Amino acid sequence: MDLKPTRISLGRNPLSDALHRNPGVVINGQGPGRHPPKGASYHDLCTMISEQGSGRHLYGTLHLRPGVVKNEQGSSHFPRRVRRVRKLAEPTRIRIDSWNVGSLTGKLRELVDVAIRRRVNILCVQETKWKGQKAKEVEDTGFKLWYTGATSGRNGVGILIDRSLKDRVVEVRRQGDRIILIRLVVGDSVLNVISAYAPQVGLSESTKMQFWEDLDSMVSTVPTSEKLFIGGDLNGHVGATNIGFERVHGGFGYGSRSQEG
Repeated sequence: MDLKPTRISLGRNPLSDALHRNPGVVINGQGPGRHPPKGASYHDLCTMISEQGSGRHLYGTLHLRPGVVKNEQGSSHFPRRVRRVRKLAEPTRIRIDSWNVGSLTGKLRELVDVAIRRRVNILCVQETKWKGQKAKEVEDTGFKLWYTGATSGRNGVGILIDRSLKDRVVEVRRQGDRIILIRLVVGDSVLNVISAYAPQVGLSESTKMQFWEDLDSMVSTVPTSEKLFIGGDLNGHVGATNIGFERVHGGFGYGSRSQEG
């Protein structure tokens, strides 16, 4: 008598429990899917199946390689969307610079052009000589300037931010006409940027001391869990030697330290 193979009902997959023997296989949300053909290895514990894939594994050497990620069509090539997501996941790089401009009058557009050419995202500026505590959009550039000043033609500081970061500003604090702080939220990080302009040589010691006290007070308000950048013209020369100041002096100066340094 001929023995014929028994047909199995389509309602149950005889290999439906195979996943318990191969815990590394990840199947899509549309059912158990197909398993490797007869004789295929179950040693690939890191294979991931796409959302719309059938659960098929790659043949040949790829099947024995852990970490293979299949795209929606079952190919091992990365689709454009995956490459784009990978690019977006890269760390954000922010370039910060500082510049004593002498005066912003008639120079704001030139300042923006330099920032674009040098790829500077945040530019701290000193001696703006603009009066007021305001914010100004630089027309047709996407840049925005926050500034503070007490007297026209004297002192004043500001921070210029490009279009990619200006909408991430959550707080602005000003201290007189020599210190301004801007707080930004970038991804999971909080950045605090200070632009400062120290009193010039020849001014009274009380004026100089007041500036440093104000700067110290501003810095102390920044939580240690947040990042802090200070850009400014501190009217001092730190020199080449950093003995005793190793924590704050990188040793990249030159010449001798001045009294203000």
